[in-house]
Formats: sequence, structure tokens, C-alpha cells
Amino acid sequence: MNTELFEKATRLNETLFEQVGKAAEMQMNAFRRYADVTMEQAKKVSEVRDLEGLKSLTGDQAETLKSLSEQFTADWKAWQDYFNESREQIQKVFEKTPEETTKASPKAAK
Repeated sequence: MNTELFEKATRLNETLFEQVGKAAEMQMNAFRRYADVTMEQAKKVSEVRDLEGLKSLTGDQAETLKSLSEQFTADWKAWQDYFNESREQIQKVFEKTPEETTKASPKAAK
């Protein structure tokens, strides 16, 4: 029984480590994307020198907001998929292993 406990604890640690790594990567990628958009927008604002430049900037803002909205939706979907995958992976850790199932079968037959 102690061996089973240690094996499950080891599998749980491996799973959590893998899932935290994926979460960190997703978070960093999202941060980079949004930081790039922010820097791009700040650069465009700093380049406005006249009314025409302001009109051009405000026209671009609608497209930028649409793009951000689509990216946010995609990121939200990716996080939902990540949470579902994490839940499934952690559930697998606590399920009986195939070896445990085959060991239990002869006992049940008797």
C-alpha cells in the first residue's frame, strides 16, 4: 500500500509540474502578445502630430480593438481547454492502474 501511495504521489507531482509549465508558457505568450499591442499603440499615439494623424489613429483603434477581442476569446478558449486537460490528467493519477485492475480480478473471481 505504501508503494502505491508513493507511486500516485510521484505521478501527481509529475502531472502538476507539467501542467504548471504549460500554464506558465500560456501566460507568458499572452503577456508578450498584449505587451506588443500596447507598445505598438503607444508608438502610434506618440507619432500623432496633426488632426489627420489623429483621425488615422482612431480609425486604426477600431481594428485593433476587434483584433484584441478575437485574441482574448481565443486565449479564454485555450485556458478552458487547459483546465479541462489538467482536470483529466489529475483524475488519471488517482484512477486504478492497469496492474491494480489485473491484481484485483483474480480476488474477485474467488
